[in-house]
Parts: sequence; structure tokens; C-alpha cells
Amino acid sequence: MTVQDPAPDQHGIPRRMVLEGGAATALAVLATSMASSPASATFASRHAILLAGFGLTQYRIFLGRREGLVVQHAAQELARHLRSVTGARFDVVIGDRPPGGHGHLIVLGTENTFAERAGIDTDALGDDGFAFRTTGNTVIVAGASPRGTLYGTYWLLDRLVGIRWYAPDFAYVPRRLTLSIPRADLSGDHVPRFRFRTVLAGDAEDAAYRQHNMLNGLRDQYWTVPREPGIDTWSHYWPEEVKHSFQQVVTDPALWAGGQLKAMDEATRVAATAGLVRIINERIADGQDPSSSFYQEDRVTWEMDPASRAFADAHGGAPSAPVIDMVNDVAARVRAQIPDARLETQAYWFTYDPPTGIRVSDDVVLTVAPIHADFGDSLFGEKNAVVGAHIRTWADLAEHVVLWDYLCTFTGYILPFPNWWAMGEGIQELATLPNVQGYFGQSAWNARGTEFTQLRVWVISRLLWDPTADPDALIREFLEGYYGRADDAIYAYMQLMVSAVERTGTNLGVYIGENAGHLRFETLHQADALFDRAERAVRGNRVLLDHVRAVRLGIDYLLLLRSGFFQLVAERDGIAWEADVPRRLARFRDEIRAAGLTQYAETGGDPAAIVAHFEAMAAAEAREATPPAAVAGLPATDWVDYQEPTFTLYLPSASLVEDAQASNGYAVRMPGNNTAWAVQLPLEILPAGRWKIYITLRADVGTASPGALAVETGIWPPFGNSLGVPVSDLADGAYHELALPGTYERATDHTYAFAGPLAPAGLQNVFVDRIFAVRQ
Repeated sequence: MTVQDPAPDQHGIPRRMVLEGGAATALAVLATSMASSPASATFASRHAILLAGFGLTQYRIFLGRREGLVVQHAAQELARHLRSVTGARFDVVIGDRPPGGHGHLIVLGTENTFAERAGIDTDALGDDGFAFRTTGNTVIVAGASPRGTLYGTYWLLDRLVGIRWYAPDFAYVPRRLTLSIPRADLSGDHVPRFRFRTVLAGDAEDAAYRQHNMLNGLRDQYWTVPREPGIDTWSHYWPEEVKHSFQQVVTDPALWAGGQLKAMDEATRVAATAGLVRIINERIADGQDPSSSFYQEDRVTWEMDPASRAFADAHGGAPSAPVIDMVNDVAARVRAQIPDARLETQAYWFTYDPPTGIRVSDDVVLTVAPIHADFGDSLFGEKNAVVGAHIRTWADLAEHVVLWDYLCTFTGYILPFPNWWAMGEGIQELATLPNVQGYFGQSAWNARGTEFTQLRVWVISRLLWDPTADPDALIREFLEGYYGRADDAIYAYMQLMVSAVERTGTNLGVYIGENAGHLRFETLHQADALFDRAERAVRGNRVLLDHVRAVRLGIDYLLLLRSGFFQLVAERDGIAWEADVPRRLARFRDEIRAAGLTQYAETGGDPAAIVAHFEAMAAAEAREATPPAAVAGLPATDWVDYQEPTFTLYLPSASLVEDAQASNGYAVRMPGNNTAWAVQLPLEILPAGRWKIYITLRADVGTASPGALAVETGIWPPFGNSLGVPVSDLADGAYHELALPGTYERATDHTYAFAGPLAPAGLQNVFVDRIFAVRQ
């Protein structure tokens, strides 16, 4: 979708000036009029290039006949977008020589005499840089490569003309009666700080969107997404595009150790060399660059073989040492057969700590992936002191470094993940390390419709080119362009969430869930009010309202997921709040549509199933439950019942289902092969007094061994304060009321009751009906 500026800037020029005569006459009169006024002197021809006025232009777009598809595409993009802005037609001329008798040209590319005479040092422009030059009325846009020229064209349209590509389906295009650009802005060289730049996100799959924002990397599903030939030009700096792990290259299990490789074994290195030579030669035969990744299996730890352990101990005790030594050696052996070959490996999980006394070969690109960082702070902030120190050390040990950043929580793509300012600060600090030449941001890679992805992609794309930009100013600009008059409320919401992270001391890791510290009722209640305000601000604009609702999705999800619990919290704290599940659920359906949500978490989660879950929860809340047997004869003041809407549930590891055996006709079902504690009840909701906690559960034991443990249930913390329930105790398929260890008062330290399967072979499902407390 394209949004036009409803209030074009007329510069005070009377329309009658251009009603008669040709384009040249009209524009000459216009330029003279503008130059005659001191207030508009900067628009005079000696200071500015007047590209168009009142729907007319003297300019044509010229490129040499030898230019390929990319520069040809840039010319068509420039002509089309300039016409959208000004209403003027900019003809594209391709030839060996410029059109005769016409001195007003925008010249694209290097295959022409203008660029040859302009004194452009293409070596200084790198892979993607470009030069602007003006001579007389001629504007030159030339990159060292066709992609550089394409990016120069997009820079002109974006930074100088004012078009903004905020999302694949939403661009802001201003309307201008006159379009004049200062000559100073059309002079000089522009080179991105980071040589490799990309963000992996389902919401950024569109290749044109990424190229418009000058993100030059492909990865994973991006290779399969359709791409126009004119923009199908990408960086090959990062060999990660050819993904091969250790055991994919070295296929002999005899050379494996601890889930990785026997890194110091000569046979391992011979096998790795042979495998990589074959892979790279196949790429060369296909016309690709001579590179491949060669990286560790995705495991948190490595049980090293004795030789690898001894080498690690000799280099600071870091498991990265034998890995780096092996990759360095293999790279040298591969280059002995393929002189230009390049490899990539990682500093990730168990290899994140740098070694001592060893460097990374200059023929190896090192990917530094701090997956264990706290992303609520800059990668170099106080909370990430060790993380940042290791990035700096790796940047000293390697000539070529790509930083792999993380931009969401993989357990819930729509959950608020307040890294918005921290990510920008991290990129700015990263830019001070000369050997860090690439940035890869991993967001919700396998889903669309996720939390603030467009904002992150747009802000990151600009900082990767120019890290001196102000992250806050970029965020404000995006909010104004993408959310319109709702921008102030959305900005206040973002500040609220960041403050909640700081106030609660939440570690914003990549696996935080719905019960994270910053997602407490008091914050979500305030967020809910801010989104009400945001919706009111744009209620007359369906497009902007959809944008607001797409980001409100996560807040409504949390308020629906824990509606019963939050209602109790509100009543306890004297807050006037009504869950109003039917109304909120109706809006939630619309929010899913507005966002285009395709998947909830990295492991899955069908949006339709989430809606069905909330529908079932609303139905369960409306049902009256029969009392548990354990409270027979007790007054109502001596026991309290907690049903499904009060639980903290982790989707999709838990789902709400109808169950005729359950006390209210509904229960939470957990698959028997999943060990997550997917049912939890925070004890902060207990009334005053001391209580014994019970849980009512059953199981479909299937073919599970009677002596195996089927379920773990208890109170956390500490670990071990739990019961292991044998399969034999649940073999009858009936519900059992189990007393959990200890007695408890209202907790304020995140203590909670929990239940989860222990996944013995053959166990089908575990069902939780209720958790209840009996006064002691």
C-alpha cells in the first residue's frame, strides 16, 4: 500500500505560471521566481537541482547501453517513483551517447562518459557504496557495482526525495508540486559501515522491500522467495549462505565426539578438507562464489574428546580453541586446492568464550552469536559486560566478523520484546570495531505477523548504513509514518514496556515466555489503555487502525490467556478492570487478520488453534464447577478453586479441551511426549492465610510402562519440591486429587504450582482439571 502526502508543499508559486508554454519555459520561470526571493534563494540553480515543478520536468534518466538488468531496473524505479511524487514524466534513455541537445540528465551507472569524467574512486566505494556528482544540470549516480548504483538510486528516492518503504505492503510517498534537491546533497560518496546487512524475518521476505532498505543478504527461505531479475543482486561476503555443519561435512561417525567432531584428529581434518573441496567445486561449477560454512552442531555444550580437551586447556580452557585450530587448518588445506576459497565458522554456545594464544585465519569469516545475552540491554551494556567483552576480543582475534543478533523471543513471536532502543545502541557500539563487517539479525524467521518486525527491520537497515543516526529519532520517524496520529500512544507503550523490564529486573532472553517479569498485570493494564488511546487516534483510517491492532495483538493475547488470573489480581489490588473476554476475543480475531499472523512460536502454534483455545476458555469460565472431594463439609471460606482461565498456560504445549470427566466440563491437555511445565499457577493469588495446595489430574497412559513416572507436579522453587506420579497410579483414566508438598502463604517471589508430563514412551496425554487450595 502507498500513502500519499495530503498536503504538498507549493513553495508559494502561482499555478498560472505553468499554464502556457513548454516544460523548459515553465521551469525556467519557476526557477527564476524562486531565486528572486531571499527566503527561497537556496532553490536557485547554483545551490540546488530543480528536478520538477507543477507536473513538468526537463530531466531525462540516461544510462549506457552496456548497463545490465540491475541498473536498468534502477532507472525504471527512479522514473516511476519520481512521477509518483511530482506527477512529471521522466523518460529513460539508453544509448552509447547521451541524448543530443538536452542538458538536464540524471545519469545512472558507470558505463557512460559522464561517470568516466567525474573522478569517482570506485575502489573506495566497496561492494555497495555509490557516488553522487553534479556538473551543470547533470546529476550522476554511480556505484562501484550495479548494486551500488541501485542503492544510490534508492538513497536519492528515500533520503533526498522523502519516500519511505516502511513495510512490504506500505510505503509513504510524498506529493510535491516542486522537487528541488540541494547540490550539496547530490555530491559526495556514500559507503555503508557494514559490508553485510540483513534481518531474517518472515515479515521481511519480500526481496524488493529489503533492497529498497539496502539490506543486501540472503539466507534460508529468502533463496526460495521470488525475486525480480533487476534486484537479484546480493552480498556473498558471509559464506553462511551455504550452510554445512560439522557432521554434514564429516559424515563418518567414527570421527564424531560429544555431538561434534574429534577436532584435533588428522583423519577429521582430511575428511573435512575433502568434503569442503567437493562442496565448493560444485558451487564453482554452478557459477557461484568459492565459499562454504563449516560450523558446529547446534548444541549448548560439547563433551570433548581427550585431545580436544587437552588443546582447550592449553588455550585458556576455551572449547573454541580446538574448533578454531581445526577450521584454520582445514581452510589452509582447502585453499591449497582452491586458492580463493573462504570458510565460515561460529563463536556460539560452547565456543562463545574466546581462546588464548590463537587467532582466526584471515580466510575464515567468524560469526559471533551471543544467544545467551540479555537483549533488554545493549550487547555492550552493563547487563552484558561479559558478552560485550567477548565480542571485542573476537573482533581482535579475527579479521572478518559477522555479528548474529537476536530480535525476538522464540517461545512467543507476538510477545512484547522491548529491545527497541537496546538493539540500536548495540549496533552503534559494534560499529566502533573495525573487523566487524557484517550484521545478521534473527527475528521470527518462520512466521509473519509478529511483534514490531517492520519497525526493527527499518530502524536496523538505516543504522547498519549509518550508525551515527539517532536510534530514538529513527523510532519516532517510523512510528509517525506507520501509525500516523497513534504514534505518541505507541511510543508511550514502548517506553512503558522498557520501564517494566528495568523495574522488574527481567532478563530479556530469547526463550522468555508469557510469565516473564515485565508482563505483569499492572503493566498490561496500562498498555491496554494506551492501545485504546491509539485506536481512537486513527479510528477513521482502516489501514492505520490495522497497524495499531497488529501490534496490540500481543497485549490482548496475554490478557486473554490469563484473564481469570488477572481478574483476581485486579480485584485484590482494587483496580477497576473487566476481562470482557467475548469483546476482547472478537478484537483478537481482527488483530490476527490485521497482522497476518501465520505462526505463534518457533516450534509452531496455529493462530486458528489459539482462537479456539480462547473460545473454549470463555466457555469454561461460564460453567459452574462441582466441588472437589477433598473439601467436602468445609465452609466456602476455607477453600478456593482455580480453573483453566486462572492458569498460566504455555501454548502450544498445552491446550484447553472439553472433558466430560472434568469438574466444569473442560480441562487442560498436555501431550505426553512434551516435558514442559505447561500448566502453572502463581501463588501470589492466594488469599490471606496458610494453605495446602492440591491438583486434580488424569492421564491417557497408552502403552507406557506401569513402573514409569508419568507426571511431575509440585511447587517451584526450589527444584525437587515435587511429586513424580507413576503411570500405574493413573492407569484407570480417572481424575485424582493430589496434595502437593508443603503449605504456603501468598507469595510475591514468583512461586508457582506446576504440572508437566515426564514423557515416558507410550504416554498419550496428561489432563489437568483444577488446582485448589485448602485453608490450614
